[in-house]
Amino acid sequence: MLALIIVPCYNEQARWQPEYWREILEDVSIHVLFVDDGSSDGTWDCIEAACSHPRARSLRLERNVGKGEAVRLGLLAGLDERPDVIGYLDADGAFPSAEVIRLASEAQGMLLREHPSFDAIWSSRVMLAGRDIHRRASRHYIGRLLTTAIYPLHGYDIYDTQSGFKLFRAAGPLRSCLTTPFATRWFPDVEILQRWMRTGGSQLRVWEEPVLGWQDIAGSKVNRKQYVQLLKDLRQVYRGRIRRS
Repeated sequence: MLALIIVPCYNEQARWQPEYWREILEDVSIHVLFVDDGSSDGTWDCIEAACSHPRARSLRLERNVGKGEAVRLGLLAGLDERPDVIGYLDADGAFPSAEVIRLASEAQGMLLREHPSFDAIWSSRVMLAGRDIHRRASRHYIGRLLTTAIYPLHGYDIYDTQSGFKLFRAAGPLRSCLTTPFATRWFPDVEILQRWMRTGGSQLRVWEEPVLGWQDIAGSKVNRKQYVQLLKDLRQVYRGRIRRS
């Protein structure tokens, strides 16, 4: 069984962690496809070095198209390799490598049963007792506001739609959900939920798995320009453009 993880990368050189990716790739069932989203620093050199590992490969985009589109193009390229499980992971190393391996293993067990009850496993950053979750209060509250704001547009009981590690069974309507570009940069997850419903005629069956660890990484701070884009995307969502895409 094979789990292929798409990693969108944009100007990641300063926070790149070579050992982190080596630890993940030690699991023989995990392959990684790094997507360089038109980076202007030394990210491509970092990716090329990581791709010396036989289970890592790369896709280079000539211009910056945004995380959502980089994920979409990476998923389409990855599906051509016929993995059993496919998904995407933030490049900043916020999820401990052991958690990436654990969720990939759970996905392979849960999603590949003869009669699976779920189509996807999504990570969730829930600050429960015994977990090692370190999240800035400002980002936590903004995340809760966003989750509340977009809930009426997808109707799923998902606590943490914006968590950066998601895995899918590489079958069913997934490819059809990716045939056209996403309408937003910040809400591809919501668009996948909506497109799955339209394409497959039923909801994407999501198992939301609380992670044991997660931490804010230096350099991951949302800047003013990104906040403006986020608000524009939220306005697009409420205008119904996603539904018509």
